[in-house]
Amino acid sequence: MTESHKEDDKNNMTPDQRMAWLKERGVLVETAEDRQAQQQAVTTTPSDDNDGPQEIVTFVKIPHDEAQPLEELQASFAKSSMETKGDLLVEYLKPAFTSKHDGKDVDLRLFQNQAQQHLASSNTTSSGGAPGSVSEEALAEVAKQANVEIFPLVHATSSNKFTAINMYLDEVGMLKRLPLNKRAIAYATHAGFNPPPQFYGDIYLGRVKTSPKVRNMSFKLGEDTSTNAEWMKKATMDNLEHQTTMNQITGRNDLQPSADGEDGIAKTEEGYSWTQTEEEIEVVVPLAKDALAKEIHVKFMPKSLKVNFRKESVLDLQLFERVDPDGCTWTLDKAQKDAADVRNLVITLEKNSETSWPRITT
Repeated sequence: MTESHKEDDKNNMTPDQRMAWLKERGVLVETAEDRQAQQQAVTTTPSDDNDGPQEIVTFVKIPHDEAQPLEELQASFAKSSMETKGDLLVEYLKPAFTSKHDGKDVDLRLFQNQAQQHLASSNTTSSGGAPGSVSEEALAEVAKQANVEIFPLVHATSSNKFTAINMYLDEVGMLKRLPLNKRAIAYATHAGFNPPPQFYGDIYLGRVKTSPKVRNMSFKLGEDTSTNAEWMKKATMDNLEHQTTMNQITGRNDLQPSADGEDGIAKTEEGYSWTQTEEEIEVVVPLAKDALAKEIHVKFMPKSLKVNFRKESVLDLQLFERVDPDGCTWTLDKAQKDAADVRNLVITLEKNSETSWPRITT
């Protein structure tokens, strides 16, 4: 069969055929049905599984606190489960991500916003046809449950013998206001993600074989966590191979979504708007057209920004992360005859750490 015929066959595949084609080649594709089946398999596993032969699997914890060292941990799994239940670390790590405050530690406003966006994109509507709403009680209940998210740091491909390196993280870590995990972000950068995703709270690293069956393999502190590790050297090419394969089969070209304020697209808030790069935040505050610099007082603090105009507060922000007050500046746009009835105050905040913020306030 010629290459053109092979390409035509792939283009004419049904969604189910494409899914089967990917799985036959060791690409780990998880559907909602797969997740439900895996959950049912775990919750119905007989307790006497632990009486059979066991296998020790090692994995590594990356604490968000950089003062704490990386830690190698062990899990003991029944060999029968390892051959049939898929990635067992997902269930094993749930207690590590359980909310300690009954969901009250979650940023429900941001959670609500994300839930609404998801409902809108899924065409989920209420009886009135508008996107459905989610109560704070329901969101808090979801948040306090332990939900482990997998981020494939290295995708399984034929080149790496269908061996993936996974990050395991709290699915609502950002919403719980957990601190950024800068070392985890650095691993993603080394693996070729540019810009890297943002990770919050403690992160765990593990290895998973995806073919012929999905099963956990050991991931070692030192030999596997070094930036000179063999898997790390090949990570960028392995991920590129995976993305190329997925694009060819699905006909899509998915890109990592940008954070708020990135790519020069302003995020509009009440009374101001803002954009960001990895190094800076720019805040624009509209003032009266006849505003004068001497009428403005801007106070920069490591975790806050305050603006007074004509002795009245027009902006008071508690910042998401720390900034360097000595590197922060402000300027007043020149008034223009054909401008609107505003004059913009432009404030530049220098970030302490070069990373994207998911939002500007805490």
